[in-house]
Order: sequence, then C-alpha cells, then structure tokens
Amino acid sequence: MSLLERLGLSGRRVLILHHDDLGLTHAQNGAYLALGFPTGSVMVPGAWAGGLRGRDLGVHLTLTSEWSAPKTRPLTEGESLRDEAGFFPPSPEALWRRARAEEVERELRAQIEAARRLFTPTHLDTHQGAVLRPDLAEIYLRLAQEYRLPAYVPESLEGLGVPEAFLPDLLRLMERAPFPRVRFLDPYALPPEERLGFYLDLSRLPPGLYYLIHHSALPTPEGRALPDWASREADYFALSHPEVRRVLSEFHPLTWKEVREAL
Repeated sequence: MSLLERLGLSGRRVLILHHDDLGLTHAQNGAYLALGFPTGSVMVPGAWAGGLRGRDLGVHLTLTSEWSAPKTRPLTEGESLRDEAGFFPPSPEALWRRARAEEVERELRAQIEAARRLFTPTHLDTHQGAVLRPDLAEIYLRLAQEYRLPAYVPESLEGLGVPEAFLPDLLRLMERAPFPRVRFLDPYALPPEERLGFYLDLSRLPPGLYYLIHHSALPTPEGRALPDWASREADYFALSHPEVRRVLSEFHPLTWKEVREAL
C-alpha cells in the first residue's frame, strides 16, 4: 500500500512545501516564521540553528559549505570532511573525492544528535545532495531507519547532477528504502523574475505526491550578504503573494510529521 493510499489521499494532489537551509541566517529563520508554513529543515552547523522552533522541522544534513561566507564547519574531527581552513568542502564533487565513509557517518550522527537537543526532528534531508555517493547514501538511509525518521528520497534522479557511475547502486538503494519517493520540485535554478510564474504554474500539476523546496529569506542586510540573495527573496515574495496562496490551497498539505506517523 502506498503512502497516499494509507492516508486516504489516492488521486489527490498532495504537497510537502519545504523550507531549505534554515539555521544558515537569521533572514532564513525570519522568513520561515513570517510565511507560516510548518515544514523545513535546519542546518545544524549553521550559526542560527539554535534560534528556531517549529512543529515540522527536520535535519538538513550538511557536508558542504559552498560560499566564501558564511562558512560552516563539521561538528566532528573528521579530516576528510575539512578543507585547508577547517571548513566543509565547497561542493559535493569535492566531498566525494576525499570523504571517508566512517567520518561521514560520525558527522551525520553528530548532527542528528545535536538537532535532537535543539528541537524534535521529524525527518532527514541533505544539503546539496551531498550524500548521493552510494556508500554515503547507504549511511543516510540506515541512520534514518535507526532514528525512525523518514528520509527524503526522490522519485527520480534525473536533473540532480548525479554522476553516471553512481546511478546503478543509488537506484538499488532507493528501491529498497522504506520511505515514500516524492516528485521533486525546485525553482532555485530559475531567474528571480520567473519565480512567481513558477509557483502559479503549480496549478497545472496532475495528482501525485510532490516535494517542493524553497529557500525564502527576508530582505534584510544580513540576508543580502548571501550571493544568491535575490533568489531567496524572490521565493519569499512569491510565497507571500495571494494568488500563489490560492494555488497552494488547491493541494492537500502534508507534513513530514504526518508521514512519520503514517509509517
């Protein structure tokens, strides 16, 4: 029985609207509170990880630090997870070239445990898809089962930048994973001026279980210190728009907390 069947939602359009990168900046956290949508995930190594409370917050497992600032460091001492300055590597590819699986497992476990001291996590997901190296994906899924937290698993790996050599093993892991596979939606690559249209076009989607991530941030000086601030503000203003709110009301809203209870 599928998750939607178990929830009595077969044939419906069901949406998990997910706020990424919480804990990175105060502007991210402020947008989460202002918008009022419950679901998001927290970068525990982020400077603002301790400044947030919510009823459907997960752990945004972090193994990369992509900008010159702000930077994030591992919670553990794993040398293969650090650049020459002690920060996480700048990209998944850089991580995959050097990360030792045992050090990744210690770090992910430390982030989950730290999150549990800050809030009650409802799920796991991953920053920049950094766990998509197959041996790291196995750790990610195993920890999710150990902690009894549903993990984000996409319906398809297309468009996620996964190296072709990883695909066979990843697909086998996904097929065995005891978690629902969701249709991934992400407007991040679109220019900011196209963001409103993207959200309005959600009205055309057919029935299914969708996982839509956004990176909304308030228009503050701190938020605008990020290189992609215009994209984050565009998400915030679009999701505040009354017509977008009307389109979202056409979907059945689902939280990871409800997914966890159903599983």
